[in-house]
Amino acid sequence: MISSTTPRKKQLRRAMEATTAALWLTLMTLATPTTDNATEADIDYRPSSMTPKSRWYSSAFYISPTLSRVFHVVSILIAVVGTLANAYVLLALLLSKNSRSSKTNVNVFIIHQIIMDLISCVSLLLNPILNRIRTQMTHSLAVFMCLFFKTFTITILTTNASIGGLMIITLERYVKIVHPVAYRNHKRDWMTRVGIVLPWIFAVCTGLIQTWATTRVVNGRCMWGRFWANAEFRLAWSIAKFLLLYVLPLGVFVCGYWKILAVIRRQKRRVGPTQPQPGTSTSTGTTAAATRTNTNNTRTEMNIIRTMVLVSATFAICFLCTRTYSILITFNLATHVGALYSLFSIFSYSTQCLNPFIYATQYAAVETTQWWRSLVDRVFRRRNVAQQLTVSTVPGSRAVD
Repeated sequence: MISSTTPRKKQLRRAMEATTAALWLTLMTLATPTTDNATEADIDYRPSSMTPKSRWYSSAFYISPTLSRVFHVVSILIAVVGTLANAYVLLALLLSKNSRSSKTNVNVFIIHQIIMDLISCVSLLLNPILNRIRTQMTHSLAVFMCLFFKTFTITILTTNASIGGLMIITLERYVKIVHPVAYRNHKRDWMTRVGIVLPWIFAVCTGLIQTWATTRVVNGRCMWGRFWANAEFRLAWSIAKFLLLYVLPLGVFVCGYWKILAVIRRQKRRVGPTQPQPGTSTSTGTTAAATRTNTNNTRTEMNIIRTMVLVSATFAICFLCTRTYSILITFNLATHVGALYSLFSIFSYSTQCLNPFIYATQYAAVETTQWWRSLVDRVFRRRNVAQQLTVSTVPGSRAVD
């Protein structure tokens, strides 16, 4: 009996591991207790407890092993591409002359966004590897692995922080363009630091606290999102999370950029007819320089707005299926299909992979073809300086005039 069930037991265990790796993208299932959310650490599956007619196979959350492998490969591919792309764009932005010459709030915020996307991709790349650990653990180590890795806390934290960061950028652009006088009079350096900290506070409140509060380690099993005070509280949290993580950001993006674009169009209508014509007495060098400066500033602002509108639209499209499907399941208006939910989850996480390509192709401060030359020049310049210092400190050597 044991020899006949051993292959079946191994196949079932591989299927469960693949399913767990595929569901790391499911950000909205935290408030719904599922059997797939319980990841195992050092568990022996007894033949008597896992049979071909087990309810695990008939569960709505079940995904076939073949489809699980496909989701696993796609998710790993997204994580790898997102890691490489975000790292490349981050270096390009940090070493760009345009970025160093214009140390504005939006540059700092965009760099912060790229760093959060990079951390999220790296975390998502490491989670499937760490979730395969099946060694004997102490209770403290099992709790640590459960709270930080098996519940994908880092991924959820950085993803929610990225959403909060996009709202901060939108509000900053709104105040600067729609209320420029108030922006110049009340802008302080500490506000930039606050704009970096607020997204992480938003992420802790919408992801970290709830994940850790509803997760326990029971008999070596990481029970993720299982321990709620009551069903009403779980329902209320599902609705609140849908509003905070999708409806609120979407409303901020639509209202903010709609007003920003309206103000920019109105400014163009005013400036256009009042520009001086060549040969007139007002076409002095000072006026021409001021006109060029205003044109460059407007072009820069439009470049930033266009970039952030594309990033916000990518968020709205990629998260639409997951958020809508989650709220429909919450109100029992749709049945839970594991494969469909995993597919929508992959769409949602693809934003961290698409964003760096948007920054690289749209954001003018990113010099994708020049940053590596700057890096090489810096390395060789430092090496030459070090060699000159070494030669100058050698006894008997003298500088050549």
